[in-house]
Amino acid sequence: MKDFLEECVAGKDFFEDDSADEQKILSRALSSVLPQIIKNELTERQSICLRLFYVHGKSQTEIARELKLSQPTVSRHINSARVIVNKILGYCLYSVKKANEQWLKIEQQY
Repeated sequence: MKDFLEECVAGKDFFEDDSADEQKILSRALSSVLPQIIKNELTERQSICLRLFYVHGKSQTEIARELKLSQPTVSRHINSARVIVNKILGYCLYSVKKANEQWLKIEQQY
């Protein structure tokens, strides 16, 4: 399974063979929906652990210490959040790619 979350946070290209314009559209679309996924689809602990890990660059051990949790618990929160986010981002990516393909077809007709 592709780790869309990792690529979205790191600003990496999602598909090597796409044009620069399509890549920008895909990246912006996923980046714009990511905060909503984190806010609405994750538990509070998952959200906090995910942000501390990806945004603030803290290690699982540092997060565990800060939140007074065990490192394995932090790991489970991050992994379960990653699964949820990647699943939804995968659907979003598919939807944006299909919409973009349709837009390009219409544009070519004119």
